[in-house]
Amino acid sequence: MRPREQGVVLLVAAVVTLALAAVGMGMLRAVTTGAAGGVNVASQQSATLAASMGLERAVATLFEAGAVDPAIDDVARNYFSARAGGDDARGVPRALQALPDYPEAAQVIDAGNGYRVRHLIERWCIAPGTASIATCTLSPPSVEAALGMPPPGEPPRMPYYRVTIRVDGAGGATAFVQATLCAANANPRCSWRALDE
Repeated sequence: MRPREQGVVLLVAAVVTLALAAVGMGMLRAVTTGAAGGVNVASQQSATLAASMGLERAVATLFEAGAVDPAIDDVARNYFSARAGGDDARGVPRALQALPDYPEAAQVIDAGNGYRVRHLIERWCIAPGTASIATCTLSPPSVEAALGMPPPGEPPRMPYYRVTIRVDGAGGATAFVQATLCAANANPRCSWRALDE
């Protein structure tokens, strides 16, 4: 082999070596990013699951313990007799959007593994006081009552409650969940949804 050919072979070998090194570094970065993404997804899922603690606390506060007077606020039990307001585009009330806005007197649940659960229970009313058709969103009447002929013993219409839950956890994971509760149902848990960031 002539010296000139050796130089070309050496140059080609160097270029191939650099290309392989770049490909290897790209693969390493992709694997590292994928692993970090997997950890973030797992943390987010765990945070969403921890939200069930806030929901069950709200159910107990409203329906099992009878701990609150529905006509007045009870911040120590995370209860508000009217909508708090200041919702963002997802429907998260202002008090849960940032940690400093959360009421000092409201409970914070330690869900273990570094997860902290904050929740608000809002009665779907525009004002505190007795729930009425004019001020609250109430459970629908029976078909007969809606047609103007309520059957004997028609149960009273009951207000709906919105529970918004914020969970902060490991790795900076934050999850928001909302549920709708209503005492008119045998199971007061009417709906549940995770809110996107």
